[in-house]
Amino acid sequence: MSKLTYENRIDIYKKIKKGESPTYLSKQYAIGIDKIRYLVRLIDKHGYDILRTTKNRKFIE
Repeated sequence: MSKLTYENRIDIYKKIKKGESPTYLSKQYAIGIDKIRYLVRLIDKHGYDILRTTKNRKFIE
């Protein structure tokens, strides 16, 4: 799977919700259809926060 930016993932999600075909989007972004469906299920369940790339790190001194 190619690396997708945060913006690309949000664009894919919004386009799927508007009714675009997962097949078309998989060709456009060069990723598998199953990856797109998985991404949509994750965002539906957890919201956009699941797409963050940084980790929650708190150092207690």
